[in-house]
Amino acid sequence: MPPGRLFGVQRTCTDSARPFYQSCQELTYIAQLLPEHRVLANSFPDGKPFGRLNDLMADGKGGAYFSVGGAYHVSAAGVVTVVENQNLTSNGILLSADGKTLWVTNSDRVIAFDVQPDGSTKNRRDFGLLDGDLGGDGMSIDSEGRLYVTASKGVHVLAKDGKYLGLIPTPRSPITLTFAGPAKNILYVPMMGVVGPDGKPWTTPQGVRNVGMSIYRIPMLSTGFASRPK
Repeated sequence: MPPGRLFGVQRTCTDSARPFYQSCQELTYIAQLLPEHRVLANSFPDGKPFGRLNDLMADGKGGAYFSVGGAYHVSAAGVVTVVENQNLTSNGILLSADGKTLWVTNSDRVIAFDVQPDGSTKNRRDFGLLDGDLGGDGMSIDSEGRLYVTASKGVHVLAKDGKYLGLIPTPRSPITLTFAGPAKNILYVPMMGVVGPDGKPWTTPQGVRNVGMSIYRIPMLSTGFASRPK
């Protein structure tokens, strides 16, 4: 964002790959990391902890939209409000280039909301389908307003009006993505699974979640939206 603020979801010790996951007492939280570190919020208004936070999108006003089961907003003052928490399996969350539309992945589709000047949202609707694929996850946009969405089969591309344009197949199951590079024409896509130093697939002991990932570079004819990182 223009002021150079960097935000992140802080999962603390809630990663289920760790043996002390069940006894984790450290609250997860939404934080501004740069230019200074400050915690925006670590619980819902009723005091219930967030749990395993997932994704976020800076709102350009010092706050952020974030997903954790549903979709929520935290203001710069730390006030948490609900975007949607009914009939939603949220994961990725993203604002349109003009900041007037909020997108949230919902398994086999992307849903949309109209963003109001105060950051609140209304008018939930289906924006686009992922051609029958499941597991809609991370999202990014290009300079033409096209939406790129990771799911089980690869990266799905939707037009700015939600029309399905096609699939970029990937060798592994992708979880998120972003445009980067000097010309912002490289799509970087983290995917599940990794090969270890011995050339063999990385494995974990039985009962321990394998979070090994690889990052792939996909050269693109299109370029990312230049006015923000995501």
